[in-house]
Amino acid sequence: MKSLFCFIVGLFFIATVSAQSLYEAGYFIDNNGKRTECLIKKLTWKSNPTEFEWKRTISSSSKTETIENIKEFAVGEDYRFKRYILQFDLNGDTVGKSTKSKDPNLRYKKIFLRTILKSKTTLYQYSEKGVHRFFYTDPNTIYPELLLYKVFYTPDETKKPGKKIIPQENNTYQQQLQEKVNCENQDVSKLTYTQRDLKRYFKKYNECKGNKIEYIIRKKINQTRIGIVAAVDLSSFTHNSIAGSAGNVSYEDIFVPRYGIFVETFIPFSKVDLSFFLESTYKAFTMDGRDLAIANSEFELDYKSINVAVGPRFHIYLSSKFELFLEGGLTVDFNIGTESNVFAENEIENTTTDYFYGGGIGSGRFKVGFRQYTSKNISKSTQLPDSELTTSSVYLSVNIF
Repeated sequence: MKSLFCFIVGLFFIATVSAQSLYEAGYFIDNNGKRTECLIKKLTWKSNPTEFEWKRTISSSSKTETIENIKEFAVGEDYRFKRYILQFDLNGDTVGKSTKSKDPNLRYKKIFLRTILKSKTTLYQYSEKGVHRFFYTDPNTIYPELLLYKVFYTPDETKKPGKKIIPQENNTYQQQLQEKVNCENQDVSKLTYTQRDLKRYFKKYNECKGNKIEYIIRKKINQTRIGIVAAVDLSSFTHNSIAGSAGNVSYEDIFVPRYGIFVETFIPFSKVDLSFFLESTYKAFTMDGRDLAIANSEFELDYKSINVAVGPRFHIYLSSKFELFLEGGLTVDFNIGTESNVFAENEIENTTTDYFYGGGIGSGRFKVGFRQYTSKNISKSTQLPDSELTTSSVYLSVNIF
């Protein structure tokens, strides 16, 4: 228990420290078209960036690239940016920051556009100081076209006392979509100028046209993976001598296959890649033991169980292709017919609990890990009250979905 406590404290200490400067797998393309796979510092970009920090590996010194040198870059599955020089209006989207003019004051600016949805018809977003502008490209456009939206106001010319204004909206983007990006008469009348609505609209449009969705930003909810896991456990078992002597009965250590399924859910912290997993596996094994205090004694444990493990997993990216992960948690073993010639059927616990800690390395859909489990007592016999089943494990997991 002491080692488990130290591990968990260490895990969250690493998470806290690393959260200040977490680098995630990504890439960038420079002005010469050279693509570099690397680690990029992951920030909460509420406004589209003009620069970013990157490393070759987790131990490398950091470097900074700017919009002047980079045409495109991406960080994990959350952020993809492409550089353009475009015209748009950044007057506020609230009455307090708007103007009287219905028409936008378009100005050129070099920017990184964030890809929201990539297909034959692609949706982009630019954000700055709480103002959002959306653009799109299709096979007929060379550069992204602005979806025009503007909040403006008109004076209230009624004779009521007090100076008042009436908020108005220039919803030209609805007309643009109706005329240029519309499939099977999609309704644009209730389409709001938000990422959520426009993403849904462009997704439906591309699917209607039979276009493959190559990329779509992740929702700001937990990301879930489902897969299979196969493991080899090294198990050892001891219990009190049935002769009543001070010695123990030791069984031969045995390698045990274990296999099952898992569900892993990522928590959408902005800087920390933390996931929680639930794993269910089956294992069965038979091991033999001898009591040195009794001549010609032969004991057998035929163990069968469903194991359920749950716990957090913290991910540290070593390079653009590899990650290190640390984990710890709780397991519950459900007895499904364990037999022994030492214990009667009703002297074996139906459920047992232990803890584990470990880690490993991952690449793409695959992870290879090691776990050390705390020992557990499977006996509820009054004559042999103490037993100790200890396990360490090496496993391979594969994401299916």
